Amino acid sequence: MMTIGGICGFTIGFFTSLQIKVTSALTHNISGTAKACAQTVLATYWYNEAKSFLWWFSNGIVLFGSAAYARIKQLDMERKLDELIYTSMCLLYDLIC
Repeated sequence: MMTIGGICGFTIGFFTSLQIKVTSALTHNISGTAKACAQTVLATYWYNEAKSFLWWFSNGIVLFGSAAYARIKQLDMERKLDELIYTSMCLLYDLIC
């Protein structure tokens, strides 16, 4: 069991470092928070627990904020890709002409 736990821990650490390398530490932190929040909401539903309105509202804010951050990052990445493609096309056109 200790070996399996060690392998799982190493794997999680490895993929965490890859996620931070490809995105950022902030994105990793936000995705981790969103995952934990979603798990909490699902567990509450699964075990039929009653929670107050403020509890649901606060979890909704966390999930909405995480989704908004992801969407903004997606749009920013698309914009950067479009700029890169445009720049590459301009350089290619200058080489040809």
